[in-house]
Amino acid sequence: MSVARLFRASDGRKGPSGAARAADRPALVCRQPREHQQIDDLVADFERLEAGDPEREEKVRRAFALIRQDIRDEEALLLPGLQDTMDTARLRRLGAAWEAVRRTAPTHPHPVIPRRRPGNAVLGVPLSLYDRTRDALGLGDSASTMKKVTAGLAALLASAGAAIAIVRKRY
Repeated sequence: MSVARLFRASDGRKGPSGAARAADRPALVCRQPREHQQIDDLVADFERLEAGDPEREEKVRRAFALIRQDIRDEEALLLPGLQDTMDTARLRRLGAAWEAVRRTAPTHPHPVIPRRRPGNAVLGVPLSLYDRTRDALGLGDSASTMKKVTAGLAALLASAGAAIAIVRKRY
């Protein structure tokens, strides 16, 4: 499972549902989006670097340290807070909503995309389609592959736009 998907889903679902209302957890609620952004930035950086590069190894180490801290924070503070403030039915609805967001979230980090609504919702769907296409085609994370994929998708979109314009003129 992609770290990007987990953090996009996490940022998109927890805030308004109870985590933000937990009076004894405001520091965690404020800190989490920043930490998730740091992780996204680190993952995006190390995806661009070659295996064995010392800079890549350092970024991987830092990203995993932040991920481990995030997991500890959620298990020790956030999740118990949600259990304290919600009944079982509401927790189940929250879990189902979180799972739906996780399944449709982008599979790779996109650090410049907003983490809050409406920006994450509007941009998340096309980015998810882009990421899942890239994953399904087995395309690596190298910059040259990304440029080829981007150019191919841009050409496809331009062709579709031209076809729509031709059809509109005829009718």
